[in-house]
Amino acid sequence: MEMTLAMRRARTAAAWGDTDDVVVVHAGGLIGRPGGQDQCYPFRVHPHFRWLTGLSVRDAVLAFDPDDGASGGWTEFFPSVTALDTVWEGLLPLGRGRALSELPGWLEARRGRTITHLGAGYDATQSPLEQKILEARRPKDEAELILLHRAVVATAAGFAAARTALREGLTERELQIEIETAFARSGATGVAYDTIVGFGPTSAIFHAEPGSRALAVGEQVLIDAGAEVDGYCADVTRTLPGPGGFTTQQAELMALLGGVERACCLACRPGVEWHEIHRIAARGIAQGLRDFGILRCSAEEALDTEAIALFFPHGVGHLVGLGVRDASGVGPGRGEKRRYCGVTPRCDLKLEPGFLATVEPGIYFIPALLNDPKNREKYATQVDWETLGRWLVPGGFRIEDDIRVTDGEPINLTAEIPH
Repeated sequence: MEMTLAMRRARTAAAWGDTDDVVVVHAGGLIGRPGGQDQCYPFRVHPHFRWLTGLSVRDAVLAFDPDDGASGGWTEFFPSVTALDTVWEGLLPLGRGRALSELPGWLEARRGRTITHLGAGYDATQSPLEQKILEARRPKDEAELILLHRAVVATAAGFAAARTALREGLTERELQIEIETAFARSGATGVAYDTIVGFGPTSAIFHAEPGSRALAVGEQVLIDAGAEVDGYCADVTRTLPGPGGFTTQQAELMALLGGVERACCLACRPGVEWHEIHRIAARGIAQGLRDFGILRCSAEEALDTEAIALFFPHGVGHLVGLGVRDASGVGPGRGEKRRYCGVTPRCDLKLEPGFLATVEPGIYFIPALLNDPKNREKYATQVDWETLGRWLVPGGFRIEDDIRVTDGEPINLTAEIPH
C-alpha cells in the first residue's frame, strides 16, 4: 500500500504540473445531528484525502508544497488523540505525520503564496487543481480494484438474499433489511448509499425510501443497492418479478431494456464520449417504445424533441469507485455539463482505460410527467396517448451494472448478479 500511495501522490503532483500553489486537502470532520446533543452523523472522509492517504481520519489534513522536496512535497497533519477520545471512541494515535497544531505554523512559513484548499468543506469545482485531481483519480489502480471486487461480492450476496426473500406481503423495509444483512455477512463495511427498494408504482421513484408498502401479485420489484468496502462502492440495480412472475407487458419492457443495457455496456471503450453511451440508451428505448406503439415518431425525433425524457428522465450512469459517483463530472478543458436528449448526464467526458462506470438505462411510467397537460400538449404528435393508456404498467424498470473500461473489451464487474 505504501508504494501505491506513493504512485497516487506522484500522479497527482504530475497532474498539477508546475503549479506554485500550496495545496491543503481536508479530510472533513463530524457533523452533529440537530438536537442530538453529542450524537453525530456517521463520518465520511473526503475521497481525495482517502485516496492520497489510505486513511479515514476526521479533522486531518494532507498538505502539498511543490518546493518541499523532502517528502515529495507532501506532509500529513493529524489531530492529537486524548485519553477521553480513547475512552469514548477507542481512538489511538496513528504514529505517523505531524500534529495538526503545527499546521498554522507550516502555513505561516509559506505566507505570500497562493493557498488552495481542496476536500471537505471547500467548494473547489472551479479550481484547475480540483479538476486535475479528479482526472488523476478516474483510472482505478490494482489496490482499488481489489476493494471494488470485494464490494461486488458482498453486493451479489445481497441480491441473492433478495430473490430468496420475495413473497407476497413482504414489505419494502423488510426486503431492505434482508439485503443489507447479507451485505454485512459477506464482508461489507457499510452500504454504498441508501438502499432503494420500490414495488409497483414506487419503483418509479428514483430515490425511493423503503417503507411499509407490501408486495402484491403482478408488481415488479426494483432494487438499487450496493455494498461498500473501506470506502469503495458497488452500484447495482435489478428489476425482479414479484409473486406470479412478470406480466406480458413487464416482460416485454424488460427484454427491451436488457438489450439496450447490453449495447451500452459493449460501447464503453476508450475514446467514446459518455454522451454517446447515453444516446445509445435513449435511442434504443425510443425505438422500442415506437415498436410498442407508444411513440408515433421516429427514435431520432424522440431524441431531438426530448420526448424520450418522458420515459427515460435521467442520465445513463456515472463513474463509480471511491464513493458512488466517484470523480464524475466534465472532462479536461470542458465547462459545465451539457443537456442532452432532455436530461443532463452526470458525466461529460471521454472514456479512458481504467475508468469504472455504471450503466443504468431505465423505462418509467411516471404520472407526474405523463399526466402533465403541458407535456401532453408539447408532445401531442410524438406520443400516442391513447395507446399509452393501455399500457397498464405503473412504476419503473431499470438495469444497472458496473463496467470497467480497458484497452480492449469492457469488463462487466457485476455480470454474475442475474438480471
